[in-house]
Amino acid sequence: MEYNDEIFREQFPIVKAFLYHLTCYRELHRTYEDLNLKSEFWTYTIDAHLLQACILWCMVFGSHGCNPTHWKKLGDQERIKLENSFREGLYKNTELTQEKWDAYWKEMNDFRGGYAAHRELNYSKPVPLFKGAEEVAYYYDTWIREIIEPDIFEELPLQESVSLMQKEIRPLAMLYLSEIKLIKANTEHL
Repeated sequence: MEYNDEIFREQFPIVKAFLYHLTCYRELHRTYEDLNLKSEFWTYTIDAHLLQACILWCMVFGSHGCNPTHWKKLGDQERIKLENSFREGLYKNTELTQEKWDAYWKEMNDFRGGYAAHRELNYSKPVPLFKGAEEVAYYYDTWIREIIEPDIFEELPLQESVSLMQKEIRPLAMLYLSEIKLIKANTEHL
């Protein structure tokens, strides 16, 4: 299928960065909670990863009108065929249906527009669960590799990249956050 390689070269790293920020958030948050740490710095640092993950996800899967990196912009010539292949595969390979996708898409875009990228006064909707966003990103990885055939790129599948990232971040999160806890404990006795 024909696709715009310039958009692809920007788009794929955004999806990968989304997964990396989401993984950093999850691993740091888990360790922070496990250590029962209380630190304003780490709270803001951990939350920043989730906010950035939302913004990145919406660059590719959010509103397509103003996002030049949106998945729908990959192809001009075969746009309808491209959109249909993405949606059909998404519904077939994830737990999403058209109705669930529409509701989830709105939830993510509302969070991005109302809290992550901009700030509505008194924004009170809950933070979306990012499991759906993660599923969409992993499906995109499979789908895009089919779209660009016979072209290839030397990039691990995103699930493998995330697995490697988790193995790297877990010990670092434990090391740094444990050290912060130790420092806090030692300074409280002064």
